[in-house]
Amino acid sequence: MKKLVVVLAGSAIALSVTAASAHHNAPETPRARFLEAEAVRLRGHFDSVDRELRNADISRLSASQRANRARLVSWLREYRDVGVFPENDRFADRMVPFFRDSHGTLCAMAYLIDRSGRGDIVDKVANTRNNAYISELADDPTLIAWLDEWGLTVAEAARIQPTYGPPPVISDHRERVDRPYAILSMGLGSVSMGTAALNLFAPSEASRAIGMLAATATIVAGGEHLRDRGGNKRMAQADLTVGSIAAVSALYAMFVNHEATYHPREAKSVAGAAALKWSPRLDVVGADGRVGVGLNARF
Repeated sequence: MKKLVVVLAGSAIALSVTAASAHHNAPETPRARFLEAEAVRLRGHFDSVDRELRNADISRLSASQRANRARLVSWLREYRDVGVFPENDRFADRMVPFFRDSHGTLCAMAYLIDRSGRGDIVDKVANTRNNAYISELADDPTLIAWLDEWGLTVAEAARIQPTYGPPPVISDHRERVDRPYAILSMGLGSVSMGTAALNLFAPSEASRAIGMLAATATIVAGGEHLRDRGGNKRMAQADLTVGSIAAVSALYAMFVNHEATYHPREAKSVAGAAALKWSPRLDVVGADGRVGVGLNARF
């Protein structure tokens, strides 16, 4: 009965951990995967633009233009680091630029203009030409004047704006388990389950110690990959289940089943052995005179 209680307790712990992880990590949708990939692409784009702007020849600029330009470059890095970019929530069949999306999120150029204190320019473009490319806005004298004041050319502003093409086809292997993690998980899981069985039915000092170590390592491995997706996440949940059961089994062997190391029958035999008297002897065995060893015992 105690063994059944241990197994049920371990299962309950594992199910609780699994349920908590499922609640913490919402199922990933294709759109969520697309937005994640797009954020990675845009950060890479702004990285390259940052290098280009810092390495450009600005000897033609005045001191105030250089100072303004340096501020824009630092703001662009902040924009990249925050990583909140506009979403195309209007055109499902194509990718187009958004000066400001329906959530109020600004594109990089709109962010820089707004940060400089010219929200009026942002409002004007967002209300009239929200999906235009920067090169198409070169006929706006107000925008051109702002670019000149802040030390940017139209070409550089157009370079800050990311390129947009057909929606990418996202192909990944999230359902697969990473090979190193799969090997680690199988090894730890085998040891954990093996020691769990020993701790439930034939505990020993070694099985208790190895079982707790294996259980801890299995739980840690699962916890490290719990935030992964697909196959890795399911493997992590399995590790947490196995590790929890192994840990509870080891604790059961340590505290509940510890008296199993003391066997009254064995103690009785040992006590009886104290009254046993024995002495060795040498015997001649057979006609050929072979010598053998004998034992005399008296109870």
